[in-house]
Amino acid sequence: MSVPAVRPVAPPTVAPLPALRAATRTHHQRLDRLIDLRRLADGRRYGRVLQGMEGFLGAWEGHVAAALPAPWHAWLRGRSRRPFLEQDLRALGLSVRGPLGPMPELGSAAAAWGSIYVMEGSALGGQVITRSLAQAGLTPGRGGAYFHGWGPATGSMWHEARRLLDEQLADPARLTQACAGACATFDALAHHLELALHERPSPA
Repeated sequence: MSVPAVRPVAPPTVAPLPALRAATRTHHQRLDRLIDLRRLADGRRYGRVLQGMEGFLGAWEGHVAAALPAPWHAWLRGRSRRPFLEQDLRALGLSVRGPLGPMPELGSAAAAWGSIYVMEGSALGGQVITRSLAQAGLTPGRGGAYFHGWGPATGSMWHEARRLLDEQLADPARLTQACAGACATFDALAHHLELALHERPSPA
């Protein structure tokens, strides 16, 4: 079962990254309110966030690979941060819960690149989160590996992802599909976290 794709319109004169950011802004804000950096120091809540993320990623990786041409599969596997999540859950004595909701609808390779934009961007955002977690004693070796991710290499990996997005989404029609895939991905991930946390974010 998949989350129905939304249908944002990407302005044909806008470069891929600004178009994706504009199309997903409210969807991204919903996710940010759920993660809520101010509350991540709450150990029980933090554990549920990790379980929700792992449940999503465990299904997402195969789901997005199915929408991409085979030559991209090894590249995608090489960027998986799921082992970091599993490491954190073990460190915190928590179980893997598995998928908690449906995956985003990705009807094309372009939509899959939009979905990749969300997860690659989350790796970059994790560099901000990891500094806050460290203050609560959640370091990469003590339950904070996922948000730390690739550490100093994250910036260069993000630049590579941006270059690929520019290449893959230069066509306006593909960019529109990518925006839909990105919005659906934010929504599916937020839904997983809502189910893991048993809460809904307050309105902006």
